[in-house]
Amino acid sequence: METPKRRERMRAQMSAEVRAAARHIITHHGIDALTLAEIARRVGVTPAALYHHFEGGLPEIVYQVSEDIVDDLVQALQSAADSYPRDNFAMRLIEPVRALRTWAITHQPEFNLLFGTPSAVAGDAHAELTSAWVRRLAAVWGPIFVQLWAECRFPVLDEDEMDPRLRQQMQDYRADTGVDLPPGAMVVMLSCWRSLYGQIALEVFGHFAPLFSDQEPMFELLMQDLMRGMGLEDQYQPPTR
Repeated sequence: METPKRRERMRAQMSAEVRAAARHIITHHGIDALTLAEIARRVGVTPAALYHHFEGGLPEIVYQVSEDIVDDLVQALQSAADSYPRDNFAMRLIEPVRALRTWAITHQPEFNLLFGTPSAVAGDAHAELTSAWVRRLAAVWGPIFVQLWAECRFPVLDEDEMDPRLRQQMQDYRADTGVDLPPGAMVVMLSCWRSLYGQIALEVFGHFAPLFSDQEPMFELLMQDLMRGMGLEDQYQPPTR
């Protein structure tokens, strides 16, 4: 007779196999190639059987695979930040971005899933996914900005000078992510992210090719400019070869 613990282990194993199969399809063929039929074929079950483990069907599978991808990515970014001392704010901010750029270039289908145009395959799960990874990424850079703000105040907009809508959005973002910064400092953090994400996306999606075959110098120049704006230019270190 099958025990509850054995059933639990089998469900966990099946879930892992399904997520691994789905991730392999996404990585090698893109999100649009992902179907229940193809996942089921790779795992060795019927498409209907997948609903016993993923009641939400394909969108739920996409969501869980995305969580696996984000788990791996956040771990790599946090390790990059932690490779520098806590008082080296510039490199604790820069090194995870370098790691993100490298990951994005070498994992373009996964980058597309998390950061690109929402896919119909993900359905309504994509909005939840986006909110989830935004919070997870905020947990990498947010604490560094909080410590930096506490120890080395950088220039920010005065709250009275901010558009009320922008001020409210910064307050909402603080409440949602737990990053405890005043609105002006939050604007700086998110403006840095916007600039860096834009640079990475342009490179990954090939918008500068073939004019710039090596975009790392432009990327590093942008990071130096951002660090200079926060008074951290002396801490900047070029990438090691």
